[in-house]
Amino acid sequence: MFYKYSPALMSAEPAELVEILMRQPNLTPNKLIPALMRYQYDAATSGSNQAIRYLRFCIHKQNCRDPVVYNYYLTLLVRETTSEDESELMSFLTTYGTDMLYDPDYALRMCKRFSRIQSCIHLYSLLKLYEDAVDLALKQGDIELAQIHAERPDDDKLCKRLWLKIAQHVINAKKPASEVMELVRRSNRLGIEDILPFFPDFTRVDDFKDDICVALEDYEAQIQDLRGEMDEATRTAESMQRDMASLKNRFAILNVEETCQACTQPLWLRQFYVFPCQHSFHADCLTRRVVGTCNRVQRRRIHELQSQSVEIAKQRRQLRLTPLVAGKIKAGAGGVKENDEQLEQQLRKVRQQLDTLVAGECVLCGEAMIKSIAEPFIDLEEAAAASTEDEWTI
Repeated sequence: MFYKYSPALMSAEPAELVEILMRQPNLTPNKLIPALMRYQYDAATSGSNQAIRYLRFCIHKQNCRDPVVYNYYLTLLVRETTSEDESELMSFLTTYGTDMLYDPDYALRMCKRFSRIQSCIHLYSLLKLYEDAVDLALKQGDIELAQIHAERPDDDKLCKRLWLKIAQHVINAKKPASEVMELVRRSNRLGIEDILPFFPDFTRVDDFKDDICVALEDYEAQIQDLRGEMDEATRTAESMQRDMASLKNRFAILNVEETCQACTQPLWLRQFYVFPCQHSFHADCLTRRVVGTCNRVQRRRIHELQSQSVEIAKQRRQLRLTPLVAGKIKAGAGGVKENDEQLEQQLRKVRQQLDTLVAGECVLCGEAMIKSIAEPFIDLEEAAAASTEDEWTI
């Protein structure tokens, strides 16, 4: 019944109808919007706007969360607010803008249509269009409002760009130099060097001579700090070069009875590695340990390098064993030697890469041992396949 007869009653007796509607908590406000739209408010003959009064009651008292209600309430506020006093509209935009209960794009279009400048600036900032907000505030000559919105972005570079725009506007407006320098100090982002390009070519610098001197002293201090950092970096680089040079001469003294940490066989039987921690391994034993703990990509790369090393060694052996025809010994000796040197360089390069992957760190002291903490002592598949005599018992 309320929804059916409200349009006619809103046109005839709006104040009395709103009083009745406010005593009906079970009504759905958005179904009454067609009736509210029939209401013609006349400020000269009527008191308060009854449509705004009812919607304000729904929002503040009944805690209505319907966006349709908020958008229509916003429309009425924009129409009834004057450009000189936007306090109620600004209060609404600020209070309910965080939760986006109204459409900010629609609100911006309405505010621009009715020239609600302060509200437009706030909505630009709400939509993160900070440059538009600052531009509009400067266009209206409101420097204080422009400064407020210039501080809102999270991006420091954008903040500085907005402050530069404000400073340029103040300089172009031929404000006193003292006012410009006060703006620079208030920003905490600009320096005298940032705003000097905006001044005319023949501007006297007497008014901000002290600030220029302070800026030059700061630059001098920064240069001294950078020079100290460069000297420290140079000393560090020289120290690293000395350490790297000393690594080439590093050696370890081994016992004749030294054994491989992996297979416990004598270390001298074949090629081996010795680490600074005094752990030593046969090359093939260490490679097997590393292959068993590294990832798939490293494992494939190790196998590739091993294959390349074997292939290059095979080529060198074939090159050296190639019989030379007696009449071609002198002619071909230089080519054979050159090819052998190229193969030796390739082999040395492959072995360096293989040493980096296999002997980059000790498998008993390095990262591989740390990662093995999470691994079980017994392989579950092997334990399941083993006999009861081989199982661990307590």
